[in-house]
Amino acid sequence: MAIDNSNLLRMAHQKMNWLSERQSVLSQNIANADSPSYRAQDLTPLDFKRNLQQVTKLPVAKTEGNHISGVLPKSDYRIDERSQKDVYEASPNGNGVVLEEQMIAVQDTKLQYDLALNLYNKQIGMFRTALGSNNR
Repeated sequence: MAIDNSNLLRMAHQKMNWLSERQSVLSQNIANADSPSYRAQDLTPLDFKRNLQQVTKLPVAKTEGNHISGVLPKSDYRIDERSQKDVYEASPNGNGVVLEEQMIAVQDTKLQYDLALNLYNKQIGMFRTALGSNNR
């Protein structure tokens, strides 16, 4: 069993990918804080229930060379259209970026990333302990 086949590791990895994408979107929002008519964007939150259902599926057995291996669905990080409509504050040039909101979202993203990374590292540490090689 490859270590990256662990469901927990896969979910933590997927969460970190989503958070990285979100950090990019938030960075674009901050960079365009003075652009006329620019509206802040954000990603659609990850659906934990859906992700959990995806990782608990058993992989398709490939018993012959000409079998097509199953593919994991590509991560679909979409821009949340709802958040663009909920702009309650806009500058006279039509810009809808509120820097305070963006900074809070950036900090929240960083905290969530640190949590997922810590979980990932703890799981790796448990594997190392189980294998008797906890030396770093």
